[in-house]
Amino acid sequence: MTNERGETGAIWLRGNMRPAALMAAMFALVCGGLLASLRLADTPPAPLMVGLVCAFCVLAATVMATFLAAASRARLERVGDVLRVRLALFRTQDVPLDVVECFFLGSQPLEQPGTVSEDLPTHRVGTLVVRLAERAVEWHQRPTMSEWGTWKEGAIVCDGRWCEPLSADLVRSLTQRLVDAKRSLAAGQSSEGQSVGVGS
Repeated sequence: MTNERGETGAIWLRGNMRPAALMAAMFALVCGGLLASLRLADTPPAPLMVGLVCAFCVLAATVMATFLAAASRARLERVGDVLRVRLALFRTQDVPLDVVECFFLGSQPLEQPGTVSEDLPTHRVGTLVVRLAERAVEWHQRPTMSEWGTWKEGAIVCDGRWCEPLSADLVRSLTQRLVDAKRSLAAGQSSEGQSVGVGS
């Protein structure tokens, strides 16, 4: 993936296709069952029924192919001086790296909001939290697909079920990448400033 300046991206957090693949398999079974029922029916089905079933199968296949493609793409990706965040099917957000402060592991309840359950580790899912600077109020909230994560109050929360396995080693790696990226950008800005000074 590149940005408008042609800079290539570096994946920091990969997506997870397993849940999407499971959903696709379920849709495939449903479509297969519908098509089999048409073929094995005692009396030939009406043309309208055949057309509806075929249209449903084509639509389901198109939707699931699109969903699989989106699920396979990176959740976090560095492109130039921004961190590209993908927490929705057809939308990304390019967050300036200088407002990204840190990464850490978290967890959240498995149940949907509004339900009451025991707060046990078995009822929670791991998350990766990207903390943004308090001063960057314009980046404190964005719409997301809630299954993939949330973005509220300056915290980008990636659901662990829809990304690569989360671990302390991953957080350390992300932290080091962030430090290196900021250092590289600062060095680049410094050399540009020196060039301008010499040229003037």
